[in-house]
Amino acid sequence: MNAALNSQTEIILEARNITRFYPGNVALKDITYRVYRGCVNVLIGENGAGKSTLMRILSGVERPDLGEILLHGAPVKLRTPGDASRLGIAIVHQELSVMQNMIVSDNIFAGRELTHSLLLDVASQNTRSAHALQQLKQNISERAQAGSLSLGARQLIELARSLAHSASILILDEPTSSLSNAETEALFDVLAELKSAGVTIIYISHRLHELLHLGDHFTVLRSGSIVGEGSRNEVTRQWIVDRMTGGNRSEALAMREKAVSQEVMLAVENLSVSASTSSTETCSALHEISFSLHKGELLGIYGLLGAGRTELLEVLAGARKRESGIVRLNETPLHILSVEDALRVGIALVPEDRQRDGLVQSLTVRENIALAGGGWSLPAKSKEDEQMRGVVEALNIVPKNLELPVSSLSGGNQQKVLIARCLMREPKVLLLDEPTRGVDVGARAEIYRTLQNLAAEGLSILFTSSEVDETRMLADRVLVLRQGRIAAEISGEQITDDALFSAASPQVQNISSTVVGVTA
Repeated sequence: MNAALNSQTEIILEARNITRFYPGNVALKDITYRVYRGCVNVLIGENGAGKSTLMRILSGVERPDLGEILLHGAPVKLRTPGDASRLGIAIVHQELSVMQNMIVSDNIFAGRELTHSLLLDVASQNTRSAHALQQLKQNISERAQAGSLSLGARQLIELARSLAHSASILILDEPTSSLSNAETEALFDVLAELKSAGVTIIYISHRLHELLHLGDHFTVLRSGSIVGEGSRNEVTRQWIVDRMTGGNRSEALAMREKAVSQEVMLAVENLSVSASTSSTETCSALHEISFSLHKGELLGIYGLLGAGRTELLEVLAGARKRESGIVRLNETPLHILSVEDALRVGIALVPEDRQRDGLVQSLTVRENIALAGGGWSLPAKSKEDEQMRGVVEALNIVPKNLELPVSSLSGGNQQKVLIARCLMREPKVLLLDEPTRGVDVGARAEIYRTLQNLAAEGLSILFTSSEVDETRMLADRVLVLRQGRIAAEISGEQITDDALFSAASPQVQNISSTVVGVTA
């Protein structure tokens, strides 16, 4: 970053003296946030710090209660997302807004359709969509049904939408949270090209290695206030963590020292699933998967995108049909044909895509936690309230007002709500698919500690992750999936980054350490 970065002439966008109130909460407290032209402007903060609120204001989704927005030094009114778009400001949200019943090009131009002689110009939309996808170096057809694509591919559609409309200021909220290593590496190349072309980027992520790799200017939010600003040559990993946490919380997670019980809680023998592609989903195959999960064990399933991690958990949770194989719980064979069947015997799943498969956005936090779902019977009201208070306190869900809409919570706290819902049912086996996707350093550590405590109390936990750091840190034992098969079983001190990535990769490639999935 050049020495003139702090000059006022370099500021392209400024949110000046911004305050935003919500009922019972001040999300932003008289902050002044500056965005520098042609740079990667990193915005950092724990879940609930105010990042998403600030970005919604800059993208016209919300309006501040106090303060003003300046673009090129002149005040502007951002009353709607359309106002922001016309001024060249585009946002790619962490929680996807892709419409799964529409094709890719229709998603890219939704609300801003191209017309010719008052008719929809489908050919131009397809051409511009294909060009945007080519910029991302992804083999995604502009005519593909969005619902048939992976979560990572749908994330890229959101970015392609911004590229197709030639945004000059691009806001990216956790853009790599659903991407594979290859997709992440391609995205970084695209961002470098956009930056060279003069595009200004606001980049939000909880992956500190990404921020330090990409960022030119850094701003840290904590509890609705700006608590740190610095250029790349001033910022270190510890600088970020200290300002995010106020210096009161260690980033490190204490490792457990316990002997896992030899009692087998869940046994899987020769489980197979056929690969399939339909109008709504793509399913990777699983081939003769066999393993055991012990009582009180944290068993990790590590693998790259498409290895079959999600499919395995969905079969065990009754959300996907197995072709063959046997599943036993406490030595009893299970005939799980639905999610309801799995829940009745004590198997609960926290899904990867919390928006599509987990939360009901129109309901409150309390209602989401208390959702009975497929056939559950709720305990007595007094017992339910007592249990709910316990899990909410254990997971540190904030804000504490459970009558707020769940949509008002940060991504990390929404994830905690899903975990709380499962814990309310006192499961025997807890399944978690990417348990900390889009979760900040502090919330991530809280979730880890909660899972460790639950395992210490005897709960059997099976989790999947595409992140080597998370897998190494959390798991007692790891099964590595590669192309639908178990490629390795790794335990104890043998669980290293190199061992995991080598086992997961059909052919180890020289991929930069900045994109191998090692997270904060």
